[in-house]
Amino acid sequence: MRRLLACLALLIFSAIGLVYAAPVDVPTEIQGLEGNIFNDKKLGIGLSIAAEADFLGSRKLEMANYWGGGTSKVKGQFYTSKIILTLINKFDIYGIIGGTNNLSSKDAQGDGFDLNNKITWGAGLSMPIGEWKNPGIKFFVDTKYRAVNNISYTNEFEPPSPFMGYGGYSGTSKMLVDWQEWQAALGAAKKFKYFLPYLGIKYSDFREFSGEKANQSKYLVGVFVGCSITPLKSLAIDLQGRFFDETACVVKATYKI
Repeated sequence: MRRLLACLALLIFSAIGLVYAAPVDVPTEIQGLEGNIFNDKKLGIGLSIAAEADFLGSRKLEMANYWGGGTSKVKGQFYTSKIILTLINKFDIYGIIGGTNNLSSKDAQGDGFDLNNKITWGAGLSMPIGEWKNPGIKFFVDTKYRAVNNISYTNEFEPPSPFMGYGGYSGTSKMLVDWQEWQAALGAAKKFKYFLPYLGIKYSDFREFSGEKANQSKYLVGVFVGCSITPLKSLAIDLQGRFFDETACVVKATYKI
């Protein structure tokens, strides 16, 4: 029955999948997850799967080659799944695959581009790095790379009056864009039976490439705070928020097979 409930919970979170920015992954060893099938503690090998829903509310970019300078805001939704391979009972190596939804990039005047849905992919490494034994606080790092390639942006613009147009015309503009992000995070967590609150700081370099132009993050450093809930030894549900460099939240379910 417990295995059935765990599988049902994972399927529900997979169906919810709505978004993606750059969530921080807590190592499965710190979460205390134990597998039932593909789990060998003697060899230190484990396998987990995860479904993630991440809501990117806003992230500011410095606009490249923009007359007079300026910023734009990126927001939208990503849905992803992860395959996590645990080595030596500590190192989580994971692959990321998923899709995008309702992504857009707008400048201060509200002008910009809407994004056609695309596949997002990436990879990462998460691992514990030490413990403060007396209070029972564990420290961890998480690094990842994520990309969305060959995005087709479209923007329809109309003249402000029947007698004026943008540059003398109106119509639809299109361009191809690549999104890339490199992130490194340092966190601390403490286990309370079924709950694992955690927080930390992260460096996240997000860039938007169009030909030789590259819009990049206005702010590179941010913080994250979250809580991992483990109703079963093989299942963890994460609720997480990220602030300062971006405004985002995530819901994730991880099942150790």
